[in-house]
Amino acid sequence: MSTLLFYSNVAPLSRERRRGLKLKPLAEDYVFAASTPLVPLAGSEFFPASKHYAVLFSGANDDMVAVALLGAAEGSNLFVDAGGRWADDVYIPAFVRRYPFVLATSGNDDTLTVCIDDTWKGFSEEEGEPLFDDSGEPTESTKRAIDFVQRYHAEMQRTRAFIARVRELDLFVRRDLQITDAERGSLLVKDFKLIDEQRFAKLADDVIVEFHRAGWLPWIYAHLASLGNLQTLHKRMPSRR
Repeated sequence: MSTLLFYSNVAPLSRERRRGLKLKPLAEDYVFAASTPLVPLAGSEFFPASKHYAVLFSGANDDMVAVALLGAAEGSNLFVDAGGRWADDVYIPAFVRRYPFVLATSGNDDTLTVCIDDTWKGFSEEEGEPLFDDSGEPTESTKRAIDFVQRYHAEMQRTRAFIARVRELDLFVRRDLQITDAERGSLLVKDFKLIDEQRFAKLADDVIVEFHRAGWLPWIYAHLASLGNLQTLHKRMPSRR
């Protein structure tokens, strides 16, 4: 899965090129995510996300990621309304909240650089908070954004280690899940993976201790508890009547 979903034109956050650029906060405007049916999650988000979304695993081998399921079909995020507002009192994944900032590779270099989506409508040279001060240093709001994307990247690296270990222990199983009723029709979830509870229950004690010390046990429990949210997602689908 691409780490640059809904980013249109990623460019380095360069003090030379962006000296006069400003960012106007657009509160409650998530229109950029309105057509995204799933987004990656860091393991540290599993617990708050599990209250509202099904936390599943997508991809294969080293490309596998944890995701929050937001919609029932491509081009559909059932948690963003027509005005771009996210559903009230629902956790918003960090992948979404970091926008329009991101850590990405620049050019032919594999080094990660703080970048922005410079097509975002919140950027202008007339209105908003400057990205850099008069001396060319990042403003406090820019520093907070940089810190956020760096911490998010670190959490995603930790999550990759967790997924790799779960794969190594052969705990993932592929499941096709379907919920159907006369009012909304079918919600079919295919090509995702879950952690198999029976395999997990048979793990040796030393592996359980390993997961406990790594802080991974709550992630597994949150993932398993989140599966009941498929029913909640189905209820968000528009009625056919």
